[in-house]
Amino acid sequence: MISRDRICQIRAESESEHRTHEWADRVIDELLTEAETRHAVDTAVRGMTDSKGRTLAQRITAVQRGGTPPTADELDRAHDLLVLLLAASAKYGLTLDDWDWVDDLPGTCRDLIRHKHH
Repeated sequence: MISRDRICQIRAESESEHRTHEWADRVIDELLTEAETRHAVDTAVRGMTDSKGRTLAQRITAVQRGGTPPTADELDRAHDLLVLLLAASAKYGLTLDDWDWVDDLPGTCRDLIRHKHH
């Protein structure tokens, strides 16, 4: 998945006087690959809920932790991570409820993002 940092880099490069057709072709290919990957991931987890009917976004925002509340960016990144992990898990027939049996995957995603960006 294309990172927010990469998006900022592409924007900055697009304003450069040194951009070339090769650069544009590379960026377009990267964005198309990202779109294809995102579509496959979204298809794998679209409409996924837990046994209580909560969506992935609801599960991420419901996580209770002490300290400073997460930023909107941290919540977005944690949601993206959760979606990717669940899409990979779906290949093995695993659902969010299966994860809940062993761990709080939404909480773990939020904790990892918070730890990595602080």
